[in-house]
Amino acid sequence: MAANHGSLRKALYRLSVFERNILRKIFGTTKEDNGNWRIKTNDELNNLIRNKNISNYNMTQTLSCSGHVHRRTNDGMVKKTIQVETDIYKFGGKTRHEMGK
Repeated sequence: MAANHGSLRKALYRLSVFERNILRKIFGTTKEDNGNWRIKTNDELNNLIRNKNISNYNMTQTLSCSGHVHRRTNDGMVKKTIQVETDIYKFGGKTRHEMGK
């Protein structure tokens, strides 16, 4: 599971870099008082979008969906599928009880 966490972190980082590049193209450059142009910083971009980035949006949608699935009855197809997938990854190895035998 730790390797999956690292690859997820890298994917989220790449997604945030891509998002900032697109935002810089959308919002353009900033003209300073001395007449020079510069690209916007990450803090300026976060202020412009009010910290509503793709990663946070994706996380809230995932949590919202999982809440709906949790409230469904146990005989629903979606809940059965989720239950089977989580049971597969529940134990990484033998439990203490199994190791004692």
